[in-house]
Amino acid sequence: MYKNIDLNHAYRAFTGGPMICIFTKSKDGVPNGMSAAWNCPFDTDELILVLDKGHTTSENIRNGSKIVVAVPNSNQIDEILKLGSIHGRDCSVNKFVEQKVDTEESELFKLPVIKGALAYFECELNDKALFEDKGICLVKVKNCYVQENMWDEVSNSFKKGCLNTLHHVSEAVFCTGGELVSND
Repeated sequence: MYKNIDLNHAYRAFTGGPMICIFTKSKDGVPNGMSAAWNCPFDTDELILVLDKGHTTSENIRNGSKIVVAVPNSNQIDEILKLGSIHGRDCSVNKFVEQKVDTEESELFKLPVIKGALAYFECELNDKALFEDKGICLVKVKNCYVQENMWDEVSNSFKKGCLNTLHHVSEAVFCTGGELVSND
């Protein structure tokens, strides 16, 4: 038997992609990061990120910032919550310093990225009009980096049991994903 739920909570049954952290810099060079739950692949080298147009990250993207999208692991709930608990514009200094979130530098774009993420993608905005109109950030992946010890070169995918991604359920509640199953 099924239960009909309030449509305001329908997204919680669908949940979309894993939790991600998005990193940008302001036009003045101030780094920023945020957590986001609404995302998915669009093509082999394109991602869709759905963002509130009023976020600091959105302003940075509109001002031409490169974008780093990180996939945190299941041990990084504290960092995800810290990045999502305050707007960059409300920080007196750097958000990462103020929120005590450890970052490292992305390989090519030299943007901060959450330290120890499973993977991260260096991206550029692909459709400015779509972003301005709907808040749908279609990005072109320029580089993709994965934790070396978690990647299987034969199958070109994560190794069995290593992809402990987080999926947002509600408030500060998450479920983990990543158990690989097959019909073999």
